[in-house]
Amino acid sequence: MVAMRFRIGVSRSLHLIDAENLCGASLITPEHVRRLRDDYRATVPVGPLDQIVIAASHANILAVPREWSAVRYLTRSGKDGADICLAKVVVEERPAERFDHVFFGSGDGGLAPFAAHLENNGVPVTAVSRISSLSPRMKRATTNVIYIDRPGIAVVRAA
Repeated sequence: MVAMRFRIGVSRSLHLIDAENLCGASLITPEHVRRLRDDYRATVPVGPLDQIVIAASHANILAVPREWSAVRYLTRSGKDGADICLAKVVVEERPAERFDHVFFGSGDGGLAPFAAHLENNGVPVTAVSRISSLSPRMKRATTNVIYIDRPGIAVVRAA
């Protein structure tokens, strides 16, 4: 069943970002986050009504607000902690009902089923990843791929 979305005349996107994955580091610094913020905004279209959710482990989450304000922060420690946070947003908050597009700022294959779920509910999904960390599962599950570390390269699946 395809979810009904409310239309307000302006497109809204949800950006679900795994900070460690996109920074390419298990311990991130404010400099990592500053570079991520600048690269993300230069590479990915972010509209005025979009929502950005950034997930990271408890050891890293304090670096995020210092360099990327006006976003929602989620934290969970342990293996795949950020992925679990982002997956819970998809499952519990039903973004297919509120957003026209979802960007997964992670190449992790563990998020592929959640991307596929959104696609199956009529919401186009774009994976935003570093070229070396995009899993084949995530690439197959999404409509588009944007490589944050190679902005000139993008993958767009034919409709």
